[in-house]
Amino acid sequence: MKASGKPATRTKLKSLSHFAHRVNPFDTPQSLLQRLRLETSESKHLEWKVTAPFGPNVTKKIKCRVVKALVSFANTDGGFIVFGVDPAGKWTGFTEAGLKDTDPAMIAELVNEHVTPELFGLNYGVLRLKRRFFPTLHVPPSGLMPHVIIKEVVEKQLDGRSATYLQRHAVYCRYQGKTDLATASQYARIIARRTEMLRAELLRRVKQVNVASLGPSGRETAADPIVRVSRITFDKSAPAMRITRDPTEASELLVHEELSDSLFTEINNVLETNRLLASSGRQFVFGEDIYYRIYAERQHVDPRHDNFQLLATTALSKLYAPALFWVIRLPAKVVAGIMNSILANPRSNYIHMVCRMAVLLGPRVTEWLAERLESDWKNHAQPPDHYFSFKKMKARAHVEDRRLIVLQQFSKAKITIPAAGQDIPLTDLLDEAREASDYLSKTCLAIFNGDHSLRSLARQLDVIGYGADLCPLENAVADALEKTRPLVIKDAVS
Repeated sequence: MKASGKPATRTKLKSLSHFAHRVNPFDTPQSLLQRLRLETSESKHLEWKVTAPFGPNVTKKIKCRVVKALVSFANTDGGFIVFGVDPAGKWTGFTEAGLKDTDPAMIAELVNEHVTPELFGLNYGVLRLKRRFFPTLHVPPSGLMPHVIIKEVVEKQLDGRSATYLQRHAVYCRYQGKTDLATASQYARIIARRTEMLRAELLRRVKQVNVASLGPSGRETAADPIVRVSRITFDKSAPAMRITRDPTEASELLVHEELSDSLFTEINNVLETNRLLASSGRQFVFGEDIYYRIYAERQHVDPRHDNFQLLATTALSKLYAPALFWVIRLPAKVVAGIMNSILANPRSNYIHMVCRMAVLLGPRVTEWLAERLESDWKNHAQPPDHYFSFKKMKARAHVEDRRLIVLQQFSKAKITIPAAGQDIPLTDLLDEAREASDYLSKTCLAIFNGDHSLRSLARQLDVIGYGADLCPLENAVADALEKTRPLVIKDAVS
């Protein structure tokens, strides 16, 4: 590529941010080079390296800095690393022979060996200025952010001290011309972008079915088959269907609807990333909206890495959110442990969740909790609300369906469900728990999309859809609770 005498003026070129956002900015190398040469310092979208990407002079420290910079670009707004430019911005470059050890595949391997999920959008190109060459790495802003470092790289120095080049579980972002650990505001921005991506993935993909024409004889040929439509109902009043290629005859379009397979992968990727971001692996760091998004597709959550326990604990002790789908899949000992951990703080609002679970589990657990609460509050003049609420639920133990007790409703009541477009009798939902769980999924999606007024309805549908499934766990959970030594509760009155 011939170099122009002077760099092009800013008004004739797109911004560096524009080039950073492109899938492949190397398809217009001259414009990219002119844009890069206008930069007078490192920036949010640009980093310079005087050394080559690979070679005998490339140290472990330099390689790790390349990894950090690329990850920070992917987690922020995209960007470039230009090799052959010194810290003052002087373009020195390399000879063609000087780049013989540089292999783009080795660069991608280096980066993805240290990060999860992988950087799929990594680009490599060599820009030419006169007789000098400038290898350049580019990564656009990633839709899979946050990219998390999974390997710690430490090197011992000559003075005996250790230098850490990459921190395990770190999330790096770009701040002006520097790479550093993500701040709280960066985490919020990353989560917001991931949320938007998950919303987009939720949209159904529609595929048009191509309808082949008949052969010259009017018959179907092996090379040119037609679509057959079979009747799937014996209702003779059902409308007939005829498929045609002639748009003037057609009144409807035949489509095939399916959910993107990657949707469910995304859900488990979020949980895997959460496991890496939370140092203990036991905290859910992505917030309430993402939790509801996961609960909407709960059947597709991978149970590895104690996902069910993490999500159940989060819902019961942090979010006051639907949780029973996870609880009924946990060992009784784990369920008892979650209940005890919440009860360890006697004034916690989340004890309401434990009270409801106890009633749903059955009389043995209900009696155990009654004794526990009496022990905690017998010397206090003003017990909390959950103490009296639980006593009322316990007094209704004669009601046949425990879900009615927990809902504090009577069988003749109706529930307003926006997803159904009508009020539905409670008895109908109690008899059709599967239908209630379907409404729960739609309600959780509505909450994820911003309608937080439906959170109470989600908790109700959770009880209706999965409350009866707690009954078989009663004896095992009661045994586990009774084996637990009573916790010493300090005076909780402030």
